[in-house]
Amino acid sequence: MIITNRKLEERILLNLGCGQTRPLGWINTDSSLNSLFQKYPIIQHLMIKIHKSIKYSTSNVIFMDLRYAWKFKDCSVDVVYASHVFEHLTLKTSQLFMNEAFRVLRPNGILRIVVPDLYQLAKNYVSRYEQGDEIASQEFLEFINLHKEGTYSKNRNIFVKILNFLQSYPHQHKYMYDALSIKHFMSANGFVDICESTYGESKYISEISQVEFTKEGVPSIYIESKKVRAL
Repeated sequence: MIITNRKLEERILLNLGCGQTRPLGWINTDSSLNSLFQKYPIIQHLMIKIHKSIKYSTSNVIFMDLRYAWKFKDCSVDVVYASHVFEHLTLKTSQLFMNEAFRVLRPNGILRIVVPDLYQLAKNYVSRYEQGDEIASQEFLEFINLHKEGTYSKNRNIFVKILNFLQSYPHQHKYMYDALSIKHFMSANGFVDICESTYGESKYISEISQVEFTKEGVPSIYIESKKVRAL
């Protein structure tokens, strides 16, 4: 199990699939090999040079693969936050995510999931189509990111191909959600007080500006819920 040096009275904030958003005060996790090797300068240098990996300005991250059980103790976390991560999970892994989030959260702990809004994207597509926009379908497909054709160059060297394979590239979306389906998923897994929110605002997480501090990209939905208090 992952052990932190934090005091019991401190809030434990878990930021899953953090990418470059790695605020202090949060446990930031990512499944990229770049995050795994960044504490080893020689390996990181090779990855940046050969694989064109991003060089992060901070190493405030731990490696975590969401396809497996989370290495956190039961009832040990106050907030589970995942922005534009859930849509990259298969339905099987999504169910594991819900199970593990519920397990590691303390009573009244908060789960906040941010995903692209399938309803809004589809609504925009239909509107543009009806106005005769000839590239509406192309942009809609790019937003939902479910296709693989042409994602990576065929001229990749064998080292890059191996790294891509190990990281399950290409990272297309595995599923798409709207507000109703996310709420149903949370409710079916024991979460309560489920509500919609907006970018940079939260009913439950006072620290939300630490992970949502720029601006929204793709139209998204922001759903929060609580783990029911233990009896």
